[in-house]
Amino acid sequence: MIRVVALEALDEELMSGLTRILYQAYGLGCEFAGEVELPDEALKAGKLDAPLLLEKVERVASYADDKILYVTNQPLAPRSLPSGKAPTPGFAQYAGECAVLTTHGLPEGDPLLKRLAKQAVHDVGHLWELHHCLDPRCSMYAPWSPPFQSGEPVLCPFCRDKSDHRIRMAKT
Repeated sequence: MIRVVALEALDEELMSGLTRILYQAYGLGCEFAGEVELPDEALKAGKLDAPLLLEKVERVASYADDKILYVTNQPLAPRSLPSGKAPTPGFAQYAGECAVLTTHGLPEGDPLLKRLAKQAVHDVGHLWELHHCLDPRCSMYAPWSPPFQSGEPVLCPFCRDKSDHRIRMAKT
């Protein structure tokens, strides 16, 4: 099960659309699990420290194999990489339980749902140990590249098969 949790009041229609697209992408139950309070210690200089946020945020009731996706309007602090600072539209605990993504800086209207959903599919994929894909149509393609900015929130056949295998093998 994928549980989508808001860190502040978010549009119900947006959350409903996001859960529907995650269900279509993974063929796994997905529900909006409500709203939890944003931990104050995760906010630094007006931006959220994503790894710290996932460590400090209140957990929602879930089973051992559930994945939790937190959604916020707050900007996420850029990540430090060997090549410099990278913008962070989302962050996932690779092979872990939780991920967070932001709507901050995304286009309004229908493009918002499509872009947010593509990032959500990408981050949930990392929770199931999917790596970046070479297919530019796949949501697991590198999110900083231009082809990721457009296109549908779907997985290529290879990533879908790999995620299906990981889901079936998940510990319960």
